[in-house]
Order: sequence, then structure tokens, then C-alpha cells
Amino acid sequence: MEGQVLACLQATLNPDEATRKHAEEQLKQLFLVPEGGLSLARILLAQDVDLSQRQISVLLQQYVNQHWTPASSSFQKPITPIEAKAQIRPIILSGLSDPQRKIRLAAAFALSTVARYDWPDDYPDLLSQLVGLLSGSSNSVHGAMRVISDFVRNDLSEDQLLPVVENLLPAVLNILGDPEHHSATTRAQTISVFRQTLRMLETVKDEHPASVKSAMDQLSPVWLNAFTQLLSIDASEEVRKNWEEISLRSEIFRTFSLLHNAFPKYLHPHLSTYIPLSITNLRSLLPLFQTFYLSNAEDAPEPPSPTSDVGMLDPKIDITDLACSIFDFLTPAVRTKNAPGILLNGEQGNEVMQGIIDIVIEYTQITRENEEEWMEDPNAFVIDEDDETEQYGIRTTGYDLIGSMMDKWRQPVTSILQSKVQQRVQESAGARSSGNPDWWKPLESALSLVGGVSDDLRDILDDDEADGKQPSFDVQFLFDQVIPGLLSQSDTPFLQGRAFVFASQFASLLSENLAGQYLGAAVHVLESREVSVPVKISAVKTIKNFCRHIAPEIMQPQSRQILSLLLPLLPEISSETLYLVLETIRAVFALDTNLINEESVVEVGSRIYDVWVKYTDDPITTAIIEETFESLASLPNPSVAPALVRLIGPKLAEVISTPVDDDTVHIPGEAVQLANSLIRTRGGPLEPGLIGSVTVAVMNILRSTDDMDVIQHGMIHLTLVVRKDCDKLIQWHDAEGNNGIHSIFHLLSRFLAPTFSESGGIFVGELIMHLFRKAGSVMAPVLPDLLRAIVGRLITAQLPSFIQTLVLPFAYLFGTEYTSSTIDLISSFEYTLPSDGTRKTGLDIVLSSWCEHSDTITGSWNIRVSDLGLSKLFSMQDERLNGVIVKGDMIIDERNRNTIMTRSRTKTTPNQYTQIPFPLKAFKLILKDVQSEPGSKGKGKKSDYDIEEDDGDEDWDDDDLLAGGDGAGEFDFLSSWLDGKGDGNENDAQDDDEDLISDPLAQLDMGQHLTDILRQAYTKNSNNIHSMIDNLTDVEKKTLRDVLTLS
Repeated sequence: MEGQVLACLQATLNPDEATRKHAEEQLKQLFLVPEGGLSLARILLAQDVDLSQRQISVLLQQYVNQHWTPASSSFQKPITPIEAKAQIRPIILSGLSDPQRKIRLAAAFALSTVARYDWPDDYPDLLSQLVGLLSGSSNSVHGAMRVISDFVRNDLSEDQLLPVVENLLPAVLNILGDPEHHSATTRAQTISVFRQTLRMLETVKDEHPASVKSAMDQLSPVWLNAFTQLLSIDASEEVRKNWEEISLRSEIFRTFSLLHNAFPKYLHPHLSTYIPLSITNLRSLLPLFQTFYLSNAEDAPEPPSPTSDVGMLDPKIDITDLACSIFDFLTPAVRTKNAPGILLNGEQGNEVMQGIIDIVIEYTQITRENEEEWMEDPNAFVIDEDDETEQYGIRTTGYDLIGSMMDKWRQPVTSILQSKVQQRVQESAGARSSGNPDWWKPLESALSLVGGVSDDLRDILDDDEADGKQPSFDVQFLFDQVIPGLLSQSDTPFLQGRAFVFASQFASLLSENLAGQYLGAAVHVLESREVSVPVKISAVKTIKNFCRHIAPEIMQPQSRQILSLLLPLLPEISSETLYLVLETIRAVFALDTNLINEESVVEVGSRIYDVWVKYTDDPITTAIIEETFESLASLPNPSVAPALVRLIGPKLAEVISTPVDDDTVHIPGEAVQLANSLIRTRGGPLEPGLIGSVTVAVMNILRSTDDMDVIQHGMIHLTLVVRKDCDKLIQWHDAEGNNGIHSIFHLLSRFLAPTFSESGGIFVGELIMHLFRKAGSVMAPVLPDLLRAIVGRLITAQLPSFIQTLVLPFAYLFGTEYTSSTIDLISSFEYTLPSDGTRKTGLDIVLSSWCEHSDTITGSWNIRVSDLGLSKLFSMQDERLNGVIVKGDMIIDERNRNTIMTRSRTKTTPNQYTQIPFPLKAFKLILKDVQSEPGSKGKGKKSDYDIEEDDGDEDWDDDDLLAGGDGAGEFDFLSSWLDGKGDGNENDAQDDDEDLISDPLAQLDMGQHLTDILRQAYTKNSNNIHSMIDNLTDVEKKTLRDVLTLS
């Protein structure tokens, strides 16, 4: 059998395609017999077979995936017999010790797959066998570690974790401490295994706190001691001997970060050792960093390439990656309670704090690779230097670290930063004089860092001015002595560009005259043909930043010219550069609102629409353009929006109506979204042409499309039109004489059909609710049938988001003067539930669905509608409401007490709930809204970082909002609401909508309203509220006491 398999393997290497395909088919047939997989395993280890043929036995992993177990998603019959499995496993295991590295890797891949399915039930000896290999030859260790690395990535139960902690990790630790016999990469892998074990311990620590504590007490001292020893060895000396030593240190600091988040109690006592060691390691490696990454000398070498297992832990082994790992660790570490004693001498920053700032400036210099890439690829430059996207990298992590310290210790950090920046200014001048070609890099890095924390610095300087103090940071020195000379420094384009961006980041501190001059200089750069691309991009960023920080009067003299320079760039650029230019165009006319008029909007709109047509498949471009059109349509000049609609409306209607193929299927949905941007932020009335073109096209496509994007955004479009100008819909008629509302009603019959997609219908309830608001008289004749259809759909609805949208129209009607008539109407509806055949009224179904899914209602307006309807029903004296039984509180018993209910656990052991009358549930929901909704704005809200005592909660600084709360309670929430400091709902698009803001519901003080409802009910004992109190939780009772006693 081995001969047949070997012949097939050999044939798969044949250059002739027909021979190769025939061999591949033969292999598939051979694998259908039990001996096929066994032969493949034997060939893998056959020392007398050519290596190239043995390597092809990587197909063994494919065989295991396909024929080992039905549990595999790739399983194909026949299944490997138990007897054959018993023979294959030891063969693969022995392959982990093969002299050939590629064979060891092939065996490791196969055994990892076997372990995923067989351990521990069918392969109980696997762990002990792997541990045994760890004490063998370097080849055995290498092969075993590959399997172990995959092994610990599987989700292990507590019982499975125990042997890993007790048996595997001690053996792994021995390898870490034996550099003479094991490579740096293999030793780094041991740390990765330890970290993965920590992750698994973290996942089970809430369910098994005692076991996890015992494991951590056992593990942390020995591993942390090993880390301390390794980090104390001179990093430069080690890395010079073996470049892969970098990965060892990177893994250590990544492990520190995990310990900080998951088990801070074990790490924080050692921060006084690890924070200085972090700086020591980076400082030691700085000469290598300068040689391999920064230097532009002709003989500057490239960083060495790893020699073994490339990509096993990281795609590359890089000093910058190590620096990122260290900065990621330090960012939260410098905010712990231990940190002041490490970073401060009294009120001043000590040498450790100075060292951190020094190291950040050094390691965030522009590398040689950055220069080459940015010169060739403008988009890469925009991505890496974009303050808003925060692309992960050395600058982002470094600036986050400095920002973290600055949040905590503003004055000492600012003082040191001032000193270090002035030092770089002087050193750069000296290096330039001595002919150092890299003289500009430290200065650029220092300016970039200051700009990276410019928001913090501006706040500090504003506070200094308000307190009558001298500025903590002398920005004026830089503007007087440094920046002006750099604006024309064309031989160092990245420093030149940095000077422009720096000026814009502190534009608010400049005089109007000086700000205008800097803005003019940026415009001049855009005009120049001789300026390099990075400088032009920096000039665009500068203009965009200026729009954030300067008054319109400074922009107005130059805004028209800026627009004329930016618009022609649009057809020539793409990706990130395009995003930047589009955002800058929008920023300019948003600041200078008089820039765009009826004539100029045609050019601006046409050019931007052409970009949209070109990039409909780029979601970032289309999103920016939608925001741009929203801004254009919202400009104060009343002629702009109609002109834009005349320009774009017919084009969008045509796009929406055009049949699609596989390449254009996404375009109608994008077109509807773009059309919505012409309406969303405007008030009414709307243009008749918009209704007659775009809205008609939307209604037509909604009759038949199954595209979820088109359906959802089409519903949003109809809802917007109903809200903004319902009269135009009533006035419009189709060829048969039906008006727009009639057309929408026919669409509703489709949207509410039991077979219609629930995810497609998640906005149907809002559409119906606003039809009630705006077209009540027109809807009156069809109201009974419509409500009957909605209740009928509620019976079969499954998605919470779909259910909440269906209850909104009822919540709205309950909150109006039609409360009783709505109850009468839906009480007359009767339905047979398909689940159990019982008969229920429409009132039962609506109230049950509403109560169960009230928490899923989103949008500040929708939540107000729900609250008002709920409070109206709670105030009613109607026995029919008392007769409706709904889901109450979860029943806490031995099955779920102190247990995290995962999806699988909930499926096997469903939670049980009490069944209570609707008025009691409404009572509870109103109390919950009063108690919790203001917290959604974050006013006094405690963070969710509730760490168990054993996990080191005492190590967090209590006044640190990133680590804890301020102790505000329910009373504080309620007080802030009643004082008018919050409205109980998150700030969203509904808060700023002109139509909704003008509605009486928006004028209602909902906090006071709910409080009045509760007080009145208590005073009058409405619905026998006093007897309900016994059924409240302790939290609900406390909230009620606060409501009743708060003056």
C-alpha cells in the first residue's frame, strides 16, 4: 500500500498537468480505504524515502480533517477505523522528533488536528507524551512545542486545564530557562503557551475562583521570577548574538499586559522592577534601532531575518514590535497605585518618567522603511499619520503612553516634555551643522509627539491662562524659533510637512493674523508644482485641522481658493488620500457656510457625485460622501438644497431603478442611502421633484426586491419623507390615481407578511408610527386592518429587533388621546397561538411582547414613545390590563446562582421567570427607566471594572476613571435627571432631528413625568400599587423611596 501511495505522491510533483490531476484523484481513492492514511503516516517517517516525497505527506493533516471524525466540518466518509487510528497516532508522535525540521512541522500539524478531536477521551496519554518529549532532544522539543502551542489554543475545561497547569507548564518553564539547548524562538513559544494558559484561566475564574487562585499562586512566582532574570540580561548583547531574542522579550511584555488586565494582583507588586526594566531594555537596543531602522547612511544594514520558524509567533521579529509591546504594557501600568512611587519624586517626575518620555521620542522617529514607503505610496502616509484612524503602530502606542501619564500627572509630564523638546531642538541643530543626514528625525519626532497630545496640552494651557499662571508648555517658543524656519525646509519633506501640521494642531493659540498666514502658507503648498507629495498631504491635513480650531472669518478669505484646489484632485486620488481630501472639502464649507450657493453647489455636487459613482463599492468613501451631502443639504442658504436635489435626485432615481447584475447588486442600496442624506438633517417642506423621482423609485423597487440593504434603507427613506413632508406624499398620485400613502400601505402588507424577512423589516414599526403621527386622518380607515396585521406578525416574530419595531406603533397610540380606543380595538382581536394552540387577545400579545423586549428599544425618541405609552397604561384603571399576564423577573435557584449563563448552558438549562400582571411589570419598567436611563449618558456612572478582591482591585487608583467609578448611586442619577442635566437617553441622531425636536413629546420632561406618575399612583394607591411593592426587588424599592422623597 505504501508503494501505491508513494507512487501517487511522486506523480503529484509531475510538471504535466494531466498526470498531476490523475495522481490527485488516485490519492483520493486510496484515502477511502483504512490503509491509506496509515501509509501516508508511515511515508512521512520513512528515512529511506526522498525528503521531497516525505514533505508531500503534509496531506496527512488534510486526511485527518476529512476522515478522522464526523465532528470535523470537512468530514467525508469513510471514517478512519479505531484500529487504524491507534496505529497512526504513535507514528505521527514519533515524527515530532524527526531530524528534518519540515517533517517535524508536518507531523505537528497532523497531531494538532488529531488532538483537537481525540484528547482527552480517545487519546488520554497525549499530554504525558508531549511532556516526555520536552525533556528529549532539541528536535523533540521543537516538534512538541509546535503541537503544544496549538493545543493550548483550544477551549479547555477546568478539568482539562488542571494537568496543563500541573504537568505541562513546569516542563515548558524548564525549556525557557535553558538557552544553551533551545532556540530563542522555541523559548519564546513557551511564554506564548503560558500566556494562552492565563487566558483560559481568566475565562473560568468567575466559575472556579478557588481553583484559579490556587493555580495562579503556583504559577506566578516562578514565571515572573524567570521573566525578571531574562529582562535583566543586557538586551543589546543578547540580540547582537541572536536577533530572535527580540521575540522572547516581546512575548514577556505581552504577557505582562494580559496579567495586568486579568490578574493584576500578581503583577502590580513587581511594577517597580518591570517599569524600569522596560526602559532599560529599549535604551539598550537604541543603537541597534538607529543602525537598522533609522540611519540613511549608505552602508546602513537591513534588520536581520529570522532563521527558524518564521511567522510561528509573529509575522516578523522587529525591534519596533518589541517597543509597541512595551508601550502597551506601560500605558495602563503608569496609572496604577504603585506608579507614583516609581515615577515621581515628590511633585516632580523622576528619571524613570524622564526615561519613558525620552524613549518614546526616540522610538517614534520616522524609519528608513517609513520614508521609502511614504514617498512611493501617499495612501500609506495618510494611514500611518492619521490622528483619527489611529492605525496601530509605534507612534499610536507611544503617544497613548504619554497621554496616559499626562492624564494622571499633567504638570510633571508637561514639564519634562518641554525640556525634552527643547533638547531635541538644540541637538538637531548641532547634528545638522555636523552634516548628519538624519538630523531632522529627532526634531520631527518631538514635534509629532507634542502634536499627538495637543488636545491635552491645549487644555492645560487654557487652565494656566484661566488661573493666571505662566504657560506650563512654551508653545510660543516653537512658533517663534522653530516652526517658521521649517515651513520651507523642502530637503526634509517630512519635517516640513510636520511643521505645517503642528501649526494647525495649535491654531487656536495663534493670533488671527498669524493663523491666517499659516493657512495661507498651506494653500501656497497646494498650488506649488515643486512640493513633494507628503508635504502636499500635510498641507491638506493642516487645512482640515485649521477648520477645527479657527473662526470662520480667518477661513473665508481663502476658502474659495482652497475649494478650487481640492476639487480637481478628486478624480486623481483614491483610498485614504481620497478620504482625507473629501473630509477636508466638507470641513471647509461647514466652517465657511456662505461658501456654497445655488451655482457653486452644482460644481461641488457634480464632482463629489462622480466620485460616488466610481467608488460605490468602497463603504468608507460612500459614508463620507453621504455625510458631505448631508452637510450641503443643511447649509443655511435656502437655495442650496433644492439645487442639489435637482442635480442629484434624477440620477439617483435612475440608479435605483436600473436592473442589477452580480457586479452592481450593491448599487441601489447605496443610492437609497445617498438619497436619504439629502433629507435626513433637513426640515420640510421637501421638493416635489424629490418625491416624484427618488421616492417613487424607492416605492417601486420595494415592491419586489429581496435585497436587505435596499429594503432597510428604503423603509428609512419612506419614514423620512413621511416625517418631513407627508403632505407631498398625499398630493402625489400614480397612474391609477393612488396617492403616496396608499402606495406605502400596500408595501406594508408585504413587509408584515409572515414570510417576509424579519431582518429586512426592522424599521417597519417606525414607518407605521410616523404615519400615525403625520397622516392619522388618512390612515384612519385602514387602522383596524393594519393593527390586526401587526399583531398577527408579532405572534410569529423571533428577532428582538423586529419585535421592538412592531410594538412601537402601539406604544405611540397608547401615549395619545386614543389610549382607550386602542385597547378596545386590539382587545377585540383573537388569535390562536401556533406554539400551544391557546387563544389570546391582541392586547395580551402586544403587552407581552412589549414587556419582554422593552430593553431592546433604541433611539432616544423611540424610548420616549415607549416610556410615555407605558406610563399612560400604568395610570389607567382598566381591569383588562390586570388580566394580562407577562414575563416577570428571572427565578434564581441552584442552577443559575453565582453562575455565568452561557448560550450553551442556557440552551440546556433554560432560565425560568415569574409570571406577573402587566401593571406590576409596567411598575418595574418605569422604576428601571428612572433608575438606569440617565446612566446611559455616563453621568456618574461606575465603570464595569468590578474586579474581585483576589484579583487586585486594591491596586487600582480610586480616582482613575479608567479603572473605577466615582461611587454615584441611583439617587444621583435621578437627581441629575430632575435637575435637567440629562434626559435619560443616549445622544443620538433622533436628538437633533428638527421634526422630532418640534414634537410635543420632545418638550416633555420625561424624568419629571415618570416621577409624577409614580408619586400620584402611590398617593392614590392606583391599581392597588401599595400591594405591588412587596413584589419589587430591593433595588426597585430603593429607587421608589428616592422618587417619593426627592424634593
